[in-house]
Amino acid sequence: MLPLVGCTDKEGNSSGSDTASSNKEPKAVADKVELKDYKFPEFLKDIKQPDSLSSPVYVSFALSEYVSEVIEQPFKGYECSEMIGNSLYVYSKGKFKGLLGTNGKVLLKADIYTEITLCRPGTLMLSKDKELNTPDEYLSFDEFGNLSKIDPPEFKADSISIEEEKRIKPASGDEDGGYYKVYNLALDESQTIGEGTSYLDWDKIESVSAQAINTSRPFNAYYRVQKGEEIYYICFDRFYNYTIYNGAYGFIRMKVGEGYGGCYILDHDDYSELNKLVESFGESGIMKSPSKDTGLDYVQIETGYGTDDLVTMTISADGYCFVDHSGNGEQQAKKYFTILDKESFVSIVMWVDQVLSEEYEK
Repeated sequence: MLPLVGCTDKEGNSSGSDTASSNKEPKAVADKVELKDYKFPEFLKDIKQPDSLSSPVYVSFALSEYVSEVIEQPFKGYECSEMIGNSLYVYSKGKFKGLLGTNGKVLLKADIYTEITLCRPGTLMLSKDKELNTPDEYLSFDEFGNLSKIDPPEFKADSISIEEEKRIKPASGDEDGGYYKVYNLALDESQTIGEGTSYLDWDKIESVSAQAINTSRPFNAYYRVQKGEEIYYICFDRFYNYTIYNGAYGFIRMKVGEGYGGCYILDHDDYSELNKLVESFGESGIMKSPSKDTGLDYVQIETGYGTDDLVTMTISADGYCFVDHSGNGEQQAKKYFTILDKESFVSIVMWVDQVLSEEYEK
C-alpha cells in the first residue's frame, strides 16, 4: 500500500498521541488566503451515502444477457413482455403472469403468479400477490422450455471455499526457479470463481463482513481479495451469483463553501496518482497547532486501508496540514502539523473534481 508522504516529519519521529513540535516552528499565523478559483466538485452532491462497493468490474449473472424485451408480439391473443433464454415467453393476463413456449403453447397459466423473474441461469422465481404473504416458488427450465418444480435454493456459506494452489516459478536470469502460491474461491469444488476472466489467482483472500467494508449492499457473502497492491471484493447473492468490485484504497471528504461531501478512492491507478501529487507538494518541518480560522475550506484524505498504518491528512485552504498516523501493531501513533504552499489545497480539490469524478461516472 502506498503511503501519502506530502506532510512529512523531517525533524525526527515523535511517537505518542500528543501533537509534536519542533525547535524551529513556523509562525503559527495564517497568511491572507488568496487562491485561484476552485469549486466544490459537482459529482459529490449526488453521493448521499458513500459505499465502498460502488465500482463493479465484473458481474457473473447479467440479466440483460438472458432476458430481452418483446418489441413485436409473436402470438395472437397474448400480450408478451419478455423472452427468457430464447426458450420462454412471459405473458400477462390482468395482474397475473404466465409462460409460453416458443411455439405459443401455454406452459404455465397466468392465473396464480404476479411476478416471474430469472434469478440465475436456468432457474425462475415465481411470486404470488404480496398481500398473500406466501413464499416464492421456483422452476428450473432447459433450452427446450421444459419446466420442473424445484425446492427453494438455499445459500450455504460453506459451499464457497478458499483453494490454495502451488505453482512452479520458472528460472529467470540469475534467479533460480521455485514455487509460489495462488488462491481462488471455489463453489462446491466444481466452479472456480472468476474462471475465464482476469479476476482470479489471488495473492490473498479473506472473508469479511458488510460492516467491515462499510456497504449497504445486501449480499450473502463478501470476500476481500488482493493481487499485488490491487484490491477487489467478490460478493455473492443468495443464488451464488457474484459481482466483483474495485476495492477502496482511501476516502476523501471536503468542505468548499457551502458544499460538503466525500467519496471512496476505488481505482488503484488513481490512488497511485494521488500519492504522486501529494509527494510533489514537498516537505516541511513539524509545528505546533496553528491558531486559524476553523471555517476555512479543507480537504481530508484517509489512506492505508487494509494496512497497519491508517493515515488521515487534513489540508486547509490556508496551507496548514494536520497528519494523524493511527498506527497498529508495531506502528506507533503519531500526530503533527506542517504547512504547505496554499496552492497544494487547490491542486487536491481540482484533482478530485477532474479524476475521481470519472470513477463515479463509469
